[in-house]
Amino acid sequence: MLESDQGGRSSDVPFGWRIVDAVVALRRFARIDRLERLRPYIMLAPAVLLVSLLAIGLLYLGWLSAHAFDAFLFEQGPFSFEQYRRLIELPSGPFYRQTLYRTLWISILVTVVSLVMGMPVAYFIVRTRSRVLRVATLVLLLVPFLMGEIVRAFGWFLVLGNQGLLAWVQSWFGFSGGILGTELAVIVGMMQVSIPLATLLILPAITRIPPLGASPSRVWRHVLVPLARPGIAGGAAVVLLLNLAEFDMPAILGLGRLPFVANVIRDVYTLQANLYLGSAFSLVLLMISTLLVLGLLIAGGAQRRSRRVRSEAGG
Repeated sequence: MLESDQGGRSSDVPFGWRIVDAVVALRRFARIDRLERLRPYIMLAPAVLLVSLLAIGLLYLGWLSAHAFDAFLFEQGPFSFEQYRRLIELPSGPFYRQTLYRTLWISILVTVVSLVMGMPVAYFIVRTRSRVLRVATLVLLLVPFLMGEIVRAFGWFLVLGNQGLLAWVQSWFGFSGGILGTELAVIVGMMQVSIPLATLLILPAITRIPPLGASPSRVWRHVLVPLARPGIAGGAAVVLLLNLAEFDMPAILGLGRLPFVANVIRDVYTLQANLYLGSAFSLVLLMISTLLVLGLLIAGGAQRRSRRVRSEAGG
C-alpha cells in the first residue's frame, strides 16, 4: 500500500497507517471470515464461563452443607445432614425459622406493594402527553439508584429516628419517638428501591398495550392487568429476589433486632466461622427463592398461553 515517490523510494507513511496495513494483512492471512459462524458462540462464551463459576460455587455450598462441623477443632466432619437439622431442631431451630419467615413475608409484602404502586406510575409515564412530566418522573425513579444502599439506609435512619423528621411530625399530634427497630421501618426502607424498580420493569409491558376509549376501571380490569400480566410476573420475580437478599435495611433500620437471612448468614460465617451451617441456610433460601420465582414465571406464561389459545379458537 505504500506509494513510491518520483525517486523510486517509498514515501513516508504515518505509523498509524502502517499498523492498519499490518492488521489488514494479518486478517487476510488468518482468514477470520471463516470464524463468522462461530461468532455467536464466541460472544456467548463469557456468559457461559460466569454461569459455570456460579454453578461451581453452588456445588461447593452443597458439599459443605452436607457435612458435619467440629466447632471446637474447626474441622470438617463426616457426611451428615446435621446443618439442616440445626435449622429446624432445638435449640437454634426456632430462631432460624423465624428469621426465614420474617424474610419471606416482608419480601413478599414489599413486592406486592411495589407492584400495586408501580403500575399506575408506569401507566402515567406511558400515557402522559407531557414530555416534561414524563422525563421528570423517570428522573425521580432513577434517583434512588444513584446512591449506595448504605447511604439510603442512613438517610432513612435520620428521617425515622427518635430525633428525625417523623418524630418531629408526630410531636404535632402528641406522639413521640420514631419507628426505628420495627418491621415498618424496614419495609419503608426497602420500598424506596423496590417501587422504582417495579415501575421500570412494568413499563415495557404497558408500552405494548394501545390506548383504549373505555372507562378507566374497565380498561384496568379487563385489558391492562391481563395483558401486562407476563411483564408483572417478570417484574415481581426480579423485585422479590432483590428483597429476599436484603441486608442493609434490616441491619440499620431494624437496629439489628429484625435480621434477614442474609444478616444471619453473615454472622454465621464471620462470628461463628461455621461455613457449613451458613452454606445450608444459603441453600435453603436459594431453593425457596427459586420455587417462588418459578411460580411467578409459570403464572405469567400460563396466562399468555391461555390468551393465545382463546384467540386461535376465536379465529
